[in-house]
Amino acid sequence: MENSAKKRAPLPAAAVTVTGVIALLVTAVVSIYVGSTSIAISDVVRSLLVFCGLAPRDSVNPAVYLAVTSIRLPRVICGVLAGGGLAISGAVMQGVFRNPLADPGLLGVSAGAGFGALLAFKTGLASLFLLPAFSFAGSLAAVASIIGIAFAVRGGRTSSITLVMSGMAVSALFSAFTSVLLTLSNEYQVNNYIFWTLGGLSNRRWEHAGTMALPVLLSAALLLLLLGRLDVMMLGDEQAKALGVNSGQNRVVMIMLSSLCTASIVCVTGPIGFVGLMVPHIMRLIVGPSHRLLCAASFFAGGVFLTLCDSLIRWFSRFNAREFSVGIITALLGAPFFLFLLVKKSGSAPE
Repeated sequence: MENSAKKRAPLPAAAVTVTGVIALLVTAVVSIYVGSTSIAISDVVRSLLVFCGLAPRDSVNPAVYLAVTSIRLPRVICGVLAGGGLAISGAVMQGVFRNPLADPGLLGVSAGAGFGALLAFKTGLASLFLLPAFSFAGSLAAVASIIGIAFAVRGGRTSSITLVMSGMAVSALFSAFTSVLLTLSNEYQVNNYIFWTLGGLSNRRWEHAGTMALPVLLSAALLLLLLGRLDVMMLGDEQAKALGVNSGQNRVVMIMLSSLCTASIVCVTGPIGFVGLMVPHIMRLIVGPSHRLLCAASFFAGGVFLTLCDSLIRWFSRFNAREFSVGIITALLGAPFFLFLLVKKSGSAPE
């Protein structure tokens, strides 16, 4: 009784939602304000009000309005969608595989996307729409191969270990294909591919936001509907079955939705690491282990985190002619965090 009393009560879902929405809105306004050139915060707010039809068009300078709504706002929306999608996918992967070190790229999504992107550069089809299409197709091909192998090995059933081992094999295979293509590519194609692999939000416009929006929001919404079952699955497959939850089927569905979400992000932004690893861990400390609440909080926090990282990049660009990729910042923050988790997990493991 005393132990249960000491357990922190979970935060109300409404409080998490309201706090998350407010945090996203404030972060978006600040991020639009920050850039290589200064725009007054009042002009940012007026431009957003005009954009939403809440103020007359002549209340803001046309050049400022164009910069806010055509350049900075779509980039911020891409950051919110990418950060939120990667965070919720990471939270689901950590729950499905019962591994705190799992992340959205565990099942070869990034490896498949990289191969597809390089194929687009190699064939000269890396246009605004075809590059994401090639990358997305590569991601889905990798995930489909992994799930197919896992089903074949287990005779129509799946297990977390089989999926992870299949993911390692397929990732290695796609990496080998990528290495072959790199060897056959010219310097221009290789440079384009390397820049893509850094992961970033620069030059992202409304077309990119539109490419991400539907699959990210749809897969996130479906995952939130299913996550009550994940809490049951954490009790073990046998107990989940006794409670009417088919762990194998639900595991595959959640993995496919998470992979769809991740693939739709990676195909637009390139691989951005560690967001899906760090954010769910931090949110778990704040909101508790309930996966539905955890994933909702992770979506909001992931959007805030990646948008702030991108804002930092753009602020640095005031002092440097070149703009760093946001993937560099997330890696600088995420690598020490990963090592901390690795040491913590090994220290808590039984000898």
